Amino acid sequence: MIIKLVSNTVYKIVTPFIFLSIIIFFTGCLSIKPGGVKSGKNLFETFYVGEDGTQYFIKPLGFSNVDQEEELFVDFTFRYKNEVRDSVIGNFTLQSSEILKNIDSISFSNAKTKILSNKVRLLFNERKKDDFNSRFTTKVLLSEFITLFDNNEWAIIVYKNNSSSTFLPTRKTKQAIEKLQEKVFVLLQ
Repeated sequence: MIIKLVSNTVYKIVTPFIFLSIIIFFTGCLSIKPGGVKSGKNLFETFYVGEDGTQYFIKPLGFSNVDQEEELFVDFTFRYKNEVRDSVIGNFTLQSSEILKNIDSISFSNAKTKILSNKVRLLFNERKKDDFNSRFTTKVLLSEFITLFDNNEWAIIVYKNNSSSTFLPTRKTKQAIEKLQEKVFVLLQ
């Protein structure tokens, strides 16, 4: 009888601790980022990719075209290890009142450099309220791309149907370009 009483008491004390430990374990696991992921707040993420070094993902930067009330958001992905020899994948979304299925080319420029890509490919189109999001992708050389971050006065020009639209960075994007230069692109030089 005494053994049964002690057993019930231990069970009543230990069971809540086990239950609490399991809850803490699972909530702790859910809040951990995957191994090798670093974050530059809301600007970039890095992933260790073994022999290829580090993969950088620059989160979307916003640009606007005041004349036509269009917006452009661009993000970049590239890899780097000890030397600049790779290319950059630039994915961009044009928010416009018209649906776009084809773009002739796109240029990224500042006072020091101009990068032109005529290999632009449509990824998808989607409707967002009264506008359309047209998502495209392109590649540029990393060696040229690095020089864009020396200056935050960018201009992105989209060439389509014998016309062009110029997009300028928002104030938030200008600040982001400066922070990215300090935290990421200084490492690549």
